Amino acid sequence: MASVETTPVPKAEAGVSLPEGAGSKSSAGKFPRGMRRQAAGLFAANILTILVVGVSFVVYSRLLSPPEFGLYAAALSAATLLSLILDGGLKTSIIKMEAELAKEEESSIALLMLTVSIVLILFLLLAQQPLLSRHSEIKHDAKFISLFVGIALVFYPFVTLPTAKLERRLEYGHIAWIESAGMLLERAAPALLLIWTRAGLYSFIWALLFSRVFRALVLAKFHAIDLWSASPTALKASFGLLREGGWIQFGTISAVVRDNLHTLLVGPLFGKEWIGYYAWVLQVCLISSQIFSQISARVSLPLFAQADSFEERWSRCLYQVRVLAMLTIPVLCGVWLVLPTVDNHFFHGKWHQALVLVPFLFLRMVPGLATTPLGPLIMVHKGGRAYASVNALWTATEIGGACVCLFFIGPTGLAWSYVVMVWLGLWLLIRSLGRPSSNLAAQLTQELWKRPSLIFALSAALVLTAVAKNISLVLFDPKSIIAVACVLILISYTLEPELRRFLVHAKTKI
Repeated sequence: MASVETTPVPKAEAGVSLPEGAGSKSSAGKFPRGMRRQAAGLFAANILTILVVGVSFVVYSRLLSPPEFGLYAAALSAATLLSLILDGGLKTSIIKMEAELAKEEESSIALLMLTVSIVLILFLLLAQQPLLSRHSEIKHDAKFISLFVGIALVFYPFVTLPTAKLERRLEYGHIAWIESAGMLLERAAPALLLIWTRAGLYSFIWALLFSRVFRALVLAKFHAIDLWSASPTALKASFGLLREGGWIQFGTISAVVRDNLHTLLVGPLFGKEWIGYYAWVLQVCLISSQIFSQISARVSLPLFAQADSFEERWSRCLYQVRVLAMLTIPVLCGVWLVLPTVDNHFFHGKWHQALVLVPFLFLRMVPGLATTPLGPLIMVHKGGRAYASVNALWTATEIGGACVCLFFIGPTGLAWSYVVMVWLGLWLLIRSLGRPSSNLAAQLTQELWKRPSLIFALSAALVLTAVAKNISLVLFDPKSIIAVACVLILISYTLEPELRRFLVHAKTKI
C-alpha cells in the first residue's frame, strides 16, 4: 500500500502538534517500506486462511446445533483466558524490550510457563469434581473443555516464545505461513473430521492437537527452546520483564473478558444455546474483518515501538484506522445483507434467532476498528500499567452495562450494551494517552465516519434489507443477493480516492 496518501485531518489544538503526514502528502503515517513488504505477506496468507476458515464455518453451521456451537465457544474462551494467564504479558514485553532476551532467561521463563500450565490443568480438573457431583449430565461437556484447554496450555510456551522472537526481528513472512498453516489445521480440519468421521465435537480436539504439534515443531527449526538452560538466577534476572508483562497481561485479560461476556454472563442466565448464537455472530464478525484487522493488530506494536515521537505514532495510528475503515466496513455491510438469505437457504433457518444480534455486533465493530491500534499505542507510549488500568476500567463498565441490559431486555441485552459501551471504551483509551482528548477524538471520528465508502455501504445495506424484507422476492435468491453484496462492496471501494490511487498505481506497475 505504498502509494496510499494521507488525507487531511482537523488542525491540532494548542498543546498537541499536528502529526507529521496529517493534512499533507507526507508518508509518515504509513508503514516503513520493509514493514509494508512483510504486511503484504501477512495479507496474502490471511486471504487463504479466511477462505478456508469461511468454508469450514459453513460446515460447522450446518452440522452443529447452537448448543454444540456454544460448547465449542465456551472451550475456546476458557483456553484463551487461561493461556493469557499463563503468558503473563511476556510475549508483548519481549517484543518491545530494547535488548535481546538472554538465552538463560528465555529458558527459565519457558520452564516457568510449562510448570504453570500443568498447575492450571490440575486446578481445572479439581474444580470439575464438585460440579460433576451435582450435575453428572454435563460430564461430557466438562471432559471436552478440559482436553481442549489442556492441549492449548501445554504447547503454549513452545509456540509463543519462538513467535515472539520472530516478531521482534520483524520476520512476518515466516510467521505468515506458519500461523496460516496452523490455523488451517485448527479450523479447517474439524470440518473434514465432522464429515468423514464420527468424532463429533472431538474433531476440534484432534485438530487443535495436530495444529499445535505442527507449529511447535516448525518454530523449533527457527528458534528452539532449551529448557535445560534454565536457572533460578536467570529467572530472578527476568523479574523486571515479568512485572511489566504482568501489567500488560492484566489489561489483555480484561479485554478478553470483555469480548467473552456472552460466555460469562449470557450463558449462566440463558443457557449455552444463547452462547452459541452470540458465538456464531461473533465468528461472522471475525471472518468478515480479520483479513485486515489481524494485520493491524500484529504489526502495530513493533511499528509504534520504532517511532521516535508521539506525533509519529499517532500519525501511524490514524493511517491504520483509516485503512481498516475503508476496507472492512463495506465487507461488514455486504455480509449483513446476505446473512438472512444464507441462513434460510443453507442452514434451514437454524440461526434465525442469532440474526437479531447481527446489526448490533456489526455496529460495535466500527469503533472497534479504532481500538485495534490504540491498545498497542498505549502500551508503547504510556506503558503496561496504563494499558492495564484503562482496559480494566472499560471492562468494568461493560460488565455493569451488560448486567443492566440483560436484566431489563433479556438475552439480547448484551448486544444492546455492546453498541453503547464500546464508545465509552474508545473515549477511555483516548484519554489514557495523556493528550487533549477532544482533538484526538475528532481526528479518529473523521477517519471512521467521514468515509464515502461507509456512507454508501451502510445506506445501501439498510435500503436493500428493507426492500428484500418487504417488497422484492428475487433478492431472496442466494446467487442474486450475493451478487448484489459484491457489487455493493466494489462500489464502496471505488468511492475511496486512496483506494483508487492504489489500484491505478498497482496497474501501472504491472
